Amino acid sequence: MVAGALLFAGAEGTHAHGPVHEQILILTAELEQHPDDPARLVRRGELLLLHGLPADAQKDFQRVATLRPRDITNEFHLGQASLDLGATNDAVRRLEQFVNACPDSVPGRRTLFRALRLAGRPRDAAAQLEVAIALSPDPLPDWYLEQARALQTANAPAEEILRPLDAGIARLGPLPALELMAVDLEQQRGQTDRALARLDALAARAERKERWIARRGDVLLKAGRTNEARIEFQSALRILDALPDKLRRAWTASELRQQIEAKLAGVPPGTESRAPSSP
Repeated sequence: MVAGALLFAGAEGTHAHGPVHEQILILTAELEQHPDDPARLVRRGELLLLHGLPADAQKDFQRVATLRPRDITNEFHLGQASLDLGATNDAVRRLEQFVNACPDSVPGRRTLFRALRLAGRPRDAAAQLEVAIALSPDPLPDWYLEQARALQTANAPAEEILRPLDAGIARLGPLPALELMAVDLEQQRGQTDRALARLDALAARAERKERWIARRGDVLLKAGRTNEARIEFQSALRILDALPDKLRRAWTASELRQQIEAKLAGVPPGTESRAPSSP
């Protein structure tokens, strides 16, 4: 059977709609009449996984393995069940077998990524997720973050961790979650101006820019560029002051103002004379 066909398809004779437990009950009744129907067993196993019952799901998938020993897709299902049961090494073994046979399976590589991370192999996990992203027509921003975090866990250098973030930004645009992690990494490697440029990209797309300008102040302050940091904090306060009364009194604006004022109060007298970057 084609690997992708069973991953999420409903079994023949079952109902595709309704609460998960009701579908499980329907399939259980049908399996009493057709105990050796692998399609129904697979579908019930998938639903049992979804319902948080991996041990019961594993039994269904083990029965499928007896009925169809050559069905490589069943290794994916058994790997999922093992992963949910905490049998990480068994999950990795089964999922690697599935991915080797079906290298274009995005769900397979995504699940193998999870298993490898839990098995303490974050660099291998990141490699699997990179391939899944490349194969997917619409990867989620979180996938790029997960790849970067796996590389962080592997103690990869900052420039290597930045690569999946920049790949996500190139594909999806300068999303805050991706850019902010990249800002932190740029700071770690002493690339203050690169960090500022990333914040500028966020500010350019934002209707309200004061938070990004305040963040520029944070970056400059951490870099020891106190005069520039002070200018950025003051600029953010001016923007807050210019807001309509309702917006200025909003909780988020009030909180940001308090944070900026506290930071300004702690800025030491600056001695550096470098010109401020443009927001």
